[in-house]
Amino acid sequence: MALKQQIKYTIGKESAGTPGTAVSRVAVLPIRDIGSLDREVTKKTDPLIAGLGMDSGEYAVAADVKGGIPLSPRPCAGWGHVLKGIFGTEATPVEIMGAIRIKYTGSSASCKITTDVSAKTITSRIGALGSETVDNAFGTAGVLTLTNVAYDTLAELVALIDGYTDYEAVLVTGTGSGTITSVVSGTYQAKSKWAFLWMTGTGSGAYLHSFTPDLTLGTESPTYSIQVDGRGDNYLYAGVAFDKLSMSAALKSDLEADVDVLGMTEAIGQTISALTAPTAKPYKFGAGFTSLAGTKYDYVRKHSVSVANNGNADGYGQASIDRAYQQRGKVAIEAGLTLRMDSTSILERPKCEAGTVVALKFLYFAVEDTYLLGVAPLMLISFPYTEITEVPKVEANGDALDMSIKVKAYNPGTATDYEGPASVYLLTADAAAY
Repeated sequence: MALKQQIKYTIGKESAGTPGTAVSRVAVLPIRDIGSLDREVTKKTDPLIAGLGMDSGEYAVAADVKGGIPLSPRPCAGWGHVLKGIFGTEATPVEIMGAIRIKYTGSSASCKITTDVSAKTITSRIGALGSETVDNAFGTAGVLTLTNVAYDTLAELVALIDGYTDYEAVLVTGTGSGTITSVVSGTYQAKSKWAFLWMTGTGSGAYLHSFTPDLTLGTESPTYSIQVDGRGDNYLYAGVAFDKLSMSAALKSDLEADVDVLGMTEAIGQTISALTAPTAKPYKFGAGFTSLAGTKYDYVRKHSVSVANNGNADGYGQASIDRAYQQRGKVAIEAGLTLRMDSTSILERPKCEAGTVVALKFLYFAVEDTYLLGVAPLMLISFPYTEITEVPKVEANGDALDMSIKVKAYNPGTATDYEGPASVYLLTADAAAY
């Protein structure tokens, strides 16, 4: 007897330039339901009128490998492959011993934070956007050198920055006592936004994987081979591209996700996979972090994220009835969140008409798990440039009132947009890229 609990999805990334050429599967996808990935055959009735009072037959004209895969995101290789597939670009993983977040609260229009792994420094520049100069109130001439024994631990670094006028600093993960080796290089805006800084070090066993949209002209999304076992037979789908990822989370629950895929071929009769499901626990909504326009909101009831590549579903050729190529379209990113309506959240309402650019960040921690040095297997979703797409709606939550906000992410593409349009940061035990 076939059971839902016997279903298993495994995945492997195909070689660049050869979509549809199946490869070995290397990880288990963390599914939460059976999903709908399948090959559907479209048939056409033979147009011949044979004088026999009935149609004379039909034949297959197209086959469509597609469907949805319900997922339970968690810090594991399978989830990493999904993020790589939907975004397309992943930086080289780095071992992390902790992370902090900082924000500039002063009167300057901009605060440009620059981190340098080679120099082992954090630099803060303030002033007009695009014309910032070093902030002499931050470190020495605007620079903190992380090898300084006075602040070479996370706890010391946070206390130092938080003590500066016009700055706030908070420990995100890590014990705070481990010695900092360096910092992951990056450039961030810290005015009206929280900048997350990732400190490098050895001994934690936690590696930072960062994913960003590949918007390079002419490039296509990576493709994957996905095997589905236990569904009466074992099926292998090749040339699978991730087309849309939807995530949602709410109070008293975990993060859930659904990914829609477009594939090329199906092969039956596969040997059942020996790969085992991940032991990592899911990401929980509770104890997380939500920030909109630099304001940290603790009273969040639910939120959602949608990332769509809008791939061409009609990627067919003449040589086969199956899809022959993958072609992505315009990347579209939207999000929504429901906040308790109060004197702070109501201030988000006028930003819709004003077209104010606001940063949106979601942070989740996995249930129970912790790596060495107190590093938690977290996931950070960051959209630095969003606009509120409709006037926030007031909703009833019993007798209380909430406010529902929808935003859309954009890619301004100017030199003063110091961060990319979207980033997802994942801490897992996997040292290699997905």
